[in-house]
Amino acid sequence: MRKDAREAVYKIIYAYNFTNEFDDELAEVLFNEGNLNEQDRQFAVRLLDTIKENYSSLTDIISDLAVNYMLERVYPTDKCALLIGLAEMTYFDDVPNIVAIDEALALCKKYSTEKSLSFVNGIFAKYKTLIESTSN
Repeated sequence: MRKDAREAVYKIIYAYNFTNEFDDELAEVLFNEGNLNEQDRQFAVRLLDTIKENYSSLTDIISDLAVNYMLERVYPTDKCALLIGLAEMTYFDDVPNIVAIDEALALCKKYSTEKSLSFVNGIFAKYKTLIESTSN
């Protein structure tokens, strides 16, 4: 399931927050532990590669939308969920925005604080409004 693929990517990004390195061995372990089928593995690799390639622009989006909140103050768990959701909303035409948001919020709910959910949801709401206004 893509849900499991996202969770594996979430954990890889979380580790990156502390090592500043995307660990391919960790990715392989997590993909295997998640029992990802080939299609889900491909999705996970595509998602992770997209985040790696666009990390700076994705974190810039977070910084721009988190008004009066420096990126360094964003909880690592929240940042992971934001990176996944924003990457899907920006670069994955095959994933509806609402699905990207819901899946990222589910990860936030599972791994972060109760207060984090409203913060992360607020960032997604602002971004969704922004991209929808520029696409019309």
